[in-house]
Amino acid sequence: MSPLLSIQGLRVGYANRASRHTRSNLVIDDMDLEVFEGETLAVVGESGAGKSTLAEAIIGLIQPTDGSIRFDGTELVGLRGRNRRRIRSRMQMVAQNPLLALNPRRPIGNQVEEPLLVHTRLKRVQRRLRADEMMAALDLSPAMRDRLPHELSGGQAQRVVLARALVLEPSMMIFDEPTSSLDVSVQAGVLNLLQQLKADRSLTYLFITHDLGVARHLADRIAVMRFGEIVEKQATRALFEAPQHSYTCTLLGSSLTV
Repeated sequence: MSPLLSIQGLRVGYANRASRHTRSNLVIDDMDLEVFEGETLAVVGESGAGKSTLAEAIIGLIQPTDGSIRFDGTELVGLRGRNRRRIRSRMQMVAQNPLLALNPRRPIGNQVEEPLLVHTRLKRVQRRLRADEMMAALDLSPAMRDRLPHELSGGQAQRVVLARALVLEPSMMIFDEPTSSLDVSVQAGVLNLLQQLKADRSLTYLFITHDLGVARHLADRIAVMRFGEIVEKQATRALFEAPQHSYTCTLLGSSLTV
C-alpha cells in the first residue's frame, strides 16, 4: 500500500549569518517518513528535536533545503499558488496554542467560515450553514458564534480551531502539540474527541508531541525523533514493550505518563 504522505531525504536548514561565511544549520537531516491513509502516526521527541520544523515543512510554511515531500502522489516541495491551495484544502494543521491561532478581534463564527471563503465558491448563506454544522458537531452552540476568542475556555478555543480545520473536510490533519497548553482534564476530552473525529470522518493524523502518554493513547505507530533524525519507528505497542534504540529507552525511562 502506498503511503498518503511520503517524506524522503528531507533536510531543513536555517542560514547562519553570524559566521564569516553564510552556512546552513540543519534542523532536519536526511529524514525518511511515511504516513499511511487512515492511521495515526505520532512523532515524539524532546524540545528542540525539530518536530515543529517538520510540521511547518510539510504544510509549506518553510521550504526544505533538500529532499521530497509527497502527498497522495503530488510533490509538495516547491509547490505554489493554486496547486498549493488545493493541497491545503486536503491537509490542515492545528498548532500548539489555540488562542494564538485565532484572531482576537473577529467572532469565532467568522473564523470557522474563513477557509470556505478562501478555498470554495460557496455563497455566504452556504458558508454559514456549513460552519454552523461543523461547530455543532464539536459541541459548540450557535450562541457562541458571535463570541470573541478571549471569551472562550481553553477547551472551547481548541474546538473552534478544530472546527476551522475540519470545515474543508480534509483527508489529513497535522497536530503540533495541540494539547500541551490545556489542563489535564481538558486534554482528555480533546484527545477523546480527536479519536471520535478520526473514526467518523476516516481521517489520517500526523501527531507531533513530546508526551509519550498522549502518543500511546492515540497512535497506531510512533516515530522517535532526535536532533532532526528519526532514530526508531515501530507500532505503538511494540515500541513500548521492546524499544530498539537507546534514546527511546531514555525517553520511556524519563516519562511519568506511560
